Order: sequence, then structure tokens, then C-alpha cells
Amino acid sequence: MSISFENALKAKKLRDYFGEHGRVYILVDATSEDVQVPDFLKGDHSLPLVLNARMPQAIHIRDTFLESNFSFSGVSHHCVIPMNRIWATYLPESDLSSGIVWDEAMPEIVKTMMHAERKGLPSEIMEERANLEKVDADEKTPPTPKKNDTAGRKVRHLRVVK
Repeated sequence: MSISFENALKAKKLRDYFGEHGRVYILVDATSEDVQVPDFLKGDHSLPLVLNARMPQAIHIRDTFLESNFSFSGVSHHCVIPMNRIWATYLPESDLSSGIVWDEAMPEIVKTMMHAERKGLPSEIMEERANLEKVDADEKTPPTPKKNDTAGRKVRHLRVVK
């Protein structure tokens, strides 16, 4: 296996950023088969993972991949994330503008949504356009949303009680 200069440079920047701050988020394109995460997380273009220096398990940031045991809903999973699938890192109390974004690794669907957001289009339109572009690329018919379907929408966990 050869090491790409770009991935090695990304790994160094990620190690330095993580070492400086001690707790960072990374955004991973988990749609690829080479990303080893639990099955229920596969398919997420913007999977956020927390790297914390206080984690009891080791976090290995190699030149070609990041590897650690991450906990999801209290269950530990061994995860391997190729460097070319990590597209951003930022501080938890901030947003992407305060971190590092690797445009070449950012999924096209995310680029489309960010571009639409900058133009001020409503999020529903952005998501629909991104879904249609993905469908066109895959040459599949788009799924028909159901009226009571909560997939893709934020569900409130708190409600007002009078």
C-alpha cells in the first residue's frame, strides 16, 4: 500500500489540531465501503465523531487512516476511517469556519447543500435538490416521502405542556 502525500499532510494537520485543542469533532463521509463504522451509521455524508484526549482508549492518527474504539449509544465499536474520507475538523463549541475543511474530500452532496445555503435557499429545497442530484447520478427513481415519515426531519424531544 502506498502512502499519498496529501493524506499524510492531512494526518499531520489533524494530529496537530487535535494535540493543540484536546477535543475536536471530525466530519467523515461514511458512504464508502472502506469506512469501518457500525452499519447504522453507514451512508452518512457528514458523520460527526468526537476525538477527546481524555478518552480512555487510544486514538491512532496514522498517515493513511484514523483508528479507535468509539462508543455509540453506550456500545463500543472498533472504527477505521481512511484519511481521504475525513473532510473537516473543528472545535465542538464552534462551527466549521473555525476549523479545517479539506474541500477535495468533501462529498458533492454536502458542497451542493452548503452552496445553496449560502444563496439563502430553504433547507427543504436544498435537501430535495441534493437528493435529486444523487438520484440522477445513480439513475434511480427518488423515494416518495410519506406524510407521517420523520426520516430526514428533526424530531423534537421536548414538548410544551400546558
